[in-house]
Amino acid sequence: MKKLLLVLVLVVSGVVRAQEVVNLTSPITKPTVSTLTPSKLNFDLRANQIYVEWIGETGETFSANYSTPKPVDHPSQPTGAALLTTLNKMNFAGANPSFIKRVLQELQTDGYIAAGTITGTPQ
Repeated sequence: MKKLLLVLVLVVSGVVRAQEVVNLTSPITKPTVSTLTPSKLNFDLRANQIYVEWIGETGETFSANYSTPKPVDHPSQPTGAALLTTLNKMNFAGANPSFIKRVLQELQTDGYIAAGTITGTPQ
């Protein structure tokens, strides 16, 4: 039942346009990028992998891959399996942060996105 609920949440999440963005403290240079918006979240439950893609206001695309085992270029990040388990057990009700905000926070924690404030209203 939990897996079915997670799949339904992921399908619905994939259809809704993300309304939250990260306003970076220090813009990314070449070209300067100061706002990032999530564009894709792909979950491969069989391979225990999560792929995240986001776009800067210039149209430049960035991405992160949470695989199992961890990728060599980001050895301190959690595995895809660990994140899938965490996501599956999260409480999204009430005053808890939204799913997209938690994804953006994880990308900041793991060094994929620079420091900045997450703004916007979840839809």
